[in-house]
Amino acid sequence: MYWQKNSAEYKALCIQAYNIARTKIDYALASKSEKPLAVIADIDETVLNNLPYNEMLIDSSLNFTQKTWSYWVNKKIATPIAGALDFFDYADAKGIEIIYISNREVENYEPTKNNLISMGFPFYDDTIMLLREDEGNKTSRRNQLSDYNIVLILGDNLADFDGLYYRNSNEKRSLTVDKQKNLFGERFILFPNLIYGSWEMGFDL
Repeated sequence: MYWQKNSAEYKALCIQAYNIARTKIDYALASKSEKPLAVIADIDETVLNNLPYNEMLIDSSLNFTQKTWSYWVNKKIATPIAGALDFFDYADAKGIEIIYISNREVENYEPTKNNLISMGFPFYDDTIMLLREDEGNKTSRRNQLSDYNIVLILGDNLADFDGLYYRNSNEKRSLTVDKQKNLFGERFILFPNLIYGSWEMGFDL
């Protein structure tokens, strides 16, 4: 938590990830595509920073619950991750469709939308934002987007990219990284998050 809040290295890694993403957008724009170009973005710790919520949990000796999370989300005060606004403004200006896929629950749709808008992120009447209804596996939601040419997926959790990482052991997740190594920095842009993630449950699977 202290590193993620205070280190210049964390900030630089986020900016570096968005710089790479911008380069990949330029490459995609230079090629013809029959489908509209799109970027899929996770929200928490990829687009919006939720450090104050996690600090509250630590200070209060609490674990994550949907009740406390919804209370935080409804405040609509999460701030942009370093580099995020510049990238999304650039992608939006180039005509790239921004699609948000998050495991925030559907009850959090309006406050999440309002938080993104208030922080300056592109969000229009036809913007697609797919939140969690039943399960956290995002595969079925990604599969709804076959009308788009997905240039990039941005996330802080490997399960943001592929269902093979969802609720699997850390050993199997690591083997999948080896198999997909050519996708990182190309189609998958990973952001640092030392606070929480699927790796925590990966020890018990």
